[in-house]
Amino acid sequence: MSAASSSAIFPIAIPSFGLRVFQDLLERKACCSPQITIHKPLDLQPEAHEIRILLLGDTGSGDGNQRRVAEASAKTCDERGGDLVLLLGDNFIQEGVSGIQDPQFCSKFEDIYPHDLPFYAILGNHDLRGNWRAQIEYTNHSERWVMPDANYAFRAGPVELLGINTTCTICSLWTLQHPRTRPWRLVFGHRALVTQGRHRGMNWLEQRFIRASAPDLYCSGHNHLLEHVHWQGIDQITSGGGGNPIHPANLNAAPAEFLHEGFGYVWLHFAGSELDVRFFDDHGTEIYRFQRTLPV
Repeated sequence: MSAASSSAIFPIAIPSFGLRVFQDLLERKACCSPQITIHKPLDLQPEAHEIRILLLGDTGSGDGNQRRVAEASAKTCDERGGDLVLLLGDNFIQEGVSGIQDPQFCSKFEDIYPHDLPFYAILGNHDLRGNWRAQIEYTNHSERWVMPDANYAFRAGPVELLGINTTCTICSLWTLQHPRTRPWRLVFGHRALVTQGRHRGMNWLEQRFIRASAPDLYCSGHNHLLEHVHWQGIDQITSGGGGNPIHPANLNAAPAEFLHEGFGYVWLHFAGSELDVRFFDDHGTEIYRFQRTLPV
């Protein structure tokens, strides 16, 4: 090949190859909406005065640990009430799902949870190893599973909830920048904002975007433990004890109000301007509680 013909080819071929690599990266990180039409409403009791939410993260082991947490959390909802569940990512360990017919949808979700409640799910890093679009499409094939997109928002009682894909924050965090529509704002994603867990929290730029969106709570999983950190006016709740093996904490990281290196879950009760937060272990025993009141 002559020098002239080589120079005519490579200016086109190299950028084209780079674009394909970039597009593949965006796809693997679920940075772009799959544009799947969802045939169910998202808002839940938007005019209600109160709402009760269960937080479960890092659930998708399918083993006895996940089942024990599932049964204890269902009992808590029976006793204290429950309106919806937030699944905080890593819903299917280790490699996500292969498609909407993957048996893990039954073995790690449908057959595990006795709760007759909607489960609003968000993607975790392990979910992205498989067919993440199938988790969104499964919304149209399940009575309880809800994941309309990689990033989405809905209303439940006095709470505005915004779910984000924390594996692609360059796209996800822009979705948070809009006026508040409810007294309370809860942002939920897989990675923590700040944490003592072995997986570090977000970088300063990501933290700045979260702060700018002014949430009252940021709820996450990723670290396999239970944790509460009060950081610059935001209550960071990590509920990553849903079934996957427990991670030891890094006690030199951001100081926590509470830390439990064990399985469990978190229950939230919003009633007007009042919030009651309770942490439970995998046997349903309450191990920590805090409360908040919105300023007048």
